[in-house]
Amino acid sequence: MKLMPTAVLFAFVVCSAALTGCGPSPEQVAREEAMKKLEAAAKDMEAAGKRAEAAANKGDVGAAMGEAMKVLGSLGGAASGAAGAAGAGSYEPVDFRKLKEALPQELAGFEKGESSGEKNNAFGIAVSEAKTSFRTADGNKTVRFEVTDPGSLAGPFALANMWMNVEIDKETNDGYEKTSTANGRKIHEKWDKSSKHGVLNVVVGNRFMVEVNANGVDMNDVKALVNKIDLGKLEAMKAEGKKN
Repeated sequence: MKLMPTAVLFAFVVCSAALTGCGPSPEQVAREEAMKKLEAAAKDMEAAGKRAEAAANKGDVGAAMGEAMKVLGSLGGAASGAAGAAGAGSYEPVDFRKLKEALPQELAGFEKGESSGEKNNAFGIAVSEAKTSFRTADGNKTVRFEVTDPGSLAGPFALANMWMNVEIDKETNDGYEKTSTANGRKIHEKWDKSSKHGVLNVVVGNRFMVEVNANGVDMNDVKALVNKIDLGKLEAMKAEGKKN
């Protein structure tokens, strides 16, 4: 439960953006105040994370979960403040039923498995997600499609995802991991050759996180599968539920 690296990265990126400009305008002052709050939130999250880890090591699941919720609460508060300072605003998550409509209903050569959707709102963080899965009759190949609307974290969401803020390009005997951009969308792909497990993440409209997670499927096919999701439908909903 070591959340600090992401939190620090989030604070660093937002704070760097806050310092961009040519004078102490009221907006910049507000951003600098947000920076101070982010730094304080990062320290709080680090402390809560250590307490949660200690509780988990003692077998106190209840206490560990409580501390974890505090971490999420701190993240939500910091993200909300950063979004406001940056003028990004936040969003009421799209109904997961609408998100499910963007997911494929059938997949050639596969049988449809579980399909689910939910919306959660805790400690000021509202998130909506939808999932659907497929598998071959012999069970040797599985594919899961997922779309997540981070809602109240939609603006800072892009900043808080580490892979969106760094260029990754690495390769080993076991596979590879890299980031790229296509059609203005940031893409992250990871392939494990030995287990034949591939994951592709795409951010649509700088808001929705789309994921294709597959086993037993070649990576080229995994990359093609993302087009089974109606990305245009998601793009059209990118401003839905925006709060002033």
